[in-house]
Amino acid sequence: MGKYLPVIRTAECGSLNRAAQALGYTQPSLAYIINNIESELEVKLFLRGQRGVTLTEEGTKLLTIMRQIEEMEEKLHQTARVGKNGLLRIGIFPSIASLWLPEVLRKFYEMHPDAEVKMEHLFYYLDGEQSLKEHRLDCCFFASKCPAGLEAVELWEDPYYLLVPQDSDLAQLEEVAAEEVAGKYPFIPTTESFDEGSAIWEVYQALSQSSRMDYQPQENRMAVSMVEAGLGVAVLPGLDLMDLSAGRKVKAVPLVGGLSRMVSMLCPPESERSELMEDFLDMVQATVATWEEAFRAREIEPEAQ
Repeated sequence: MGKYLPVIRTAECGSLNRAAQALGYTQPSLAYIINNIESELEVKLFLRGQRGVTLTEEGTKLLTIMRQIEEMEEKLHQTARVGKNGLLRIGIFPSIASLWLPEVLRKFYEMHPDAEVKMEHLFYYLDGEQSLKEHRLDCCFFASKCPAGLEAVELWEDPYYLLVPQDSDLAQLEEVAAEEVAGKYPFIPTTESFDEGSAIWEVYQALSQSSRMDYQPQENRMAVSMVEAGLGVAVLPGLDLMDLSAGRKVKAVPLVGGLSRMVSMLCPPESERSELMEDFLDMVQATVATWEEAFRAREIEPEAQ
């Protein structure tokens, strides 16, 4: 862990308690570390209040430099590890990667037992794109339009569904248009709803006005629970619903027009990819193809019955 990571995480969390949990410290220990850094720099980094902590003006300026120092130290260690074993840095969305990545990694480590795989949890598709362009990732799972200068290796076309309570009138429909829902039913946004790179960004613009509560973007599992409790409706992709909605009192209704996202692996052009990355991409494609064959054979619809 880098010297300034405690400051960075505290600034991101806005709370000493949440930052301490994320870093594996106790709150007093984290406060002690930050106090030492403030003493060393002879500047106050945070203002403490009842609702958390906020950066001071000086802290805001120094945070940018601290991030740069952390990134350079990470690159230093990564370069050292690459020279020894080989390192592959992958950006993941757990809801997508959990279906295929464990089997991919099992095969990958069999072929490259000395390799190291570093996985970074992404929140937005644009985060993955930016990380690749800045060479902080080698490849990442992706579900948006392929940006210029990069290549998207297509894996699976994943349809979106409107998730509704099982006893809702909407549950009786064979398909539904966003216009039928807008302004009539409370909408529960997920993180993907706020991602300008996602296929449901425009749908969210139409539905967001119909929230009666001030919902922050919800993790998909939480969104399913809220829908089940009758608090509103949500738009979720089929891959997520396979695991999240099984046995729940919800119904996934197809969207009119077959709105979907193309799940892919975003990576540099073939001429810039290492042998390690090529092997990884081949294994991802093979694993998804095998999974798709089994999925089609079972003829399972990705919705709660």
